[in-house]
Amino acid sequence: MSKIFQFGQDIPEYNFKVINERDARASAGVMFLLGILSLFSFILSKNLFWAELFSITFILEFIVRIFINPVYAPYMLLGSFIVSNQKPEWVEAKPKKFAWVLGVILGLIMAYFIINNIISPIRLLTCVLCLILLFLESAFSICLGCIVYKKLNKKLYKCPGGVCEVSQKRSIKGRFLVLLAFVAIFDATYYGLKDYKYMPKVEHKSKIVSEKIVEDKDCTPPQWAIDLGHKDLWLEHHSCK
Repeated sequence: MSKIFQFGQDIPEYNFKVINERDARASAGVMFLLGILSLFSFILSKNLFWAELFSITFILEFIVRIFINPVYAPYMLLGSFIVSNQKPEWVEAKPKKFAWVLGVILGLIMAYFIINNIISPIRLLTCVLCLILLFLESAFSICLGCIVYKKLNKKLYKCPGGVCEVSQKRSIKGRFLVLLAFVAIFDATYYGLKDYKYMPKVEHKSKIVSEKIVEDKDCTPPQWAIDLGHKDLWLEHHSCK
């Protein structure tokens, strides 16, 4: 039973419990995908069914991770299956546990809204915050909860993304300048194509305006022009033909 109810695994190379970061990232990616799909479903159909179903699975996932064992959590099992052919990347379990406790808190907040059937901006922001955290972990291996835990505890050995071992950030000034240059080129190209694309439409619009002016003009010849037999001449003189 002690092996079932535990947080983290014992690996001979480390004297502390660890979590496979690859499993965690894969499960975060699966949860983010399902979460964003359920959010779009709500936006398009105004139906909360899929969003609430995902929220319930989110809550159960983190409860199992914290109070039973992460390896038995449904999304962790799915994630570990997806990356089963990859070499494990072991990280210290304590920062992950702190981050996932925050996940339980967010899940309890969502559970309160679901049980009481409350639709509010706070509920939406909670869901969006969960999706942002999942995206950061799955795409960039950035565990914000782990970073907060590191700030509170200096004696850590192996954190996700190696943030415990790195004393200073890598210098990326040169690459950042290249990125700015790329953004500037893209911006100039976009506005250049936009002006070229819509230039004919501006001319067409002015043509429509001029035609409208002609249509709005009173082209009914007066009685005196009709009596004198100058109806056609009057129409031509007033640009009505």
